[in-house]
Amino acid sequence: MSVMQCEEARARLDAYVDGEMAETERTVLRDHLAGCADCGPEAAALQRLRDEIRQAAPVYRAPPALRSQIRFALRREAAASGAPTLRASSWLAYATSILLAVAVGSEVIDSHLRSLLGTHLTDVASSDQHTVKPWFAGRSDVSPPVVDLSTEGFPLVGGRLDLIEGKPVPALVYKRREHVINVFVLPANRVDLGETLTRRGYSLRHWDEGDLSFWAVTDAAPTELTEFEHLFRAATKS
Repeated sequence: MSVMQCEEARARLDAYVDGEMAETERTVLRDHLAGCADCGPEAAALQRLRDEIRQAAPVYRAPPALRSQIRFALRREAAASGAPTLRASSWLAYATSILLAVAVGSEVIDSHLRSLLGTHLTDVASSDQHTVKPWFAGRSDVSPPVVDLSTEGFPLVGGRLDLIEGKPVPALVYKRREHVINVFVLPANRVDLGETLTRRGYSLRHWDEGDLSFWAVTDAAPTELTEFEHLFRAATKS
């Protein structure tokens, strides 16, 4: 039986905890975790975090303001459309896109929490945007804009690959004093959540620029995350 190394084991922890591995591979990883003083505790901490998330927040419920926004958009669409069949189809498409965006937001927050465990906050640790941006080349279908906002109080500390919706995506890592800000970069989904969402003390902002969608999450104050968004968008706007 092959022996798994720590780097390979850590890359498979999410799939292991989620039960998404073939039994033969799972057995090899389980043997590694049982005998590794580093990977074993990290896997146990990840499992505890997943269990807490599932128990405390099994459903990511849209906040009242977002639900009101959806209802208003549906009423507006109904008034503007003539054919009942087309209205129903349009309503369903819009509501589905909103719900998918909320689901992605929940997954982004979970990924942020995972990144704070162990030593996998960054794959490339650097405050130099010219080092971080090229690192993603060939590792993801998305090429993220990277800026250093140190002079504004939001220094770049690096980046990593993360998994959102089962696909590798860039995650840019910034700091606000002792607080970590993760910025996940995905293909644009054209849905504006319209406000700062909060969950278990974590704040989430979402915006689209061109063909890219940005999801920023932190435990810093919501006002600081909004400030970060404005600075980041101003610095990356083409």
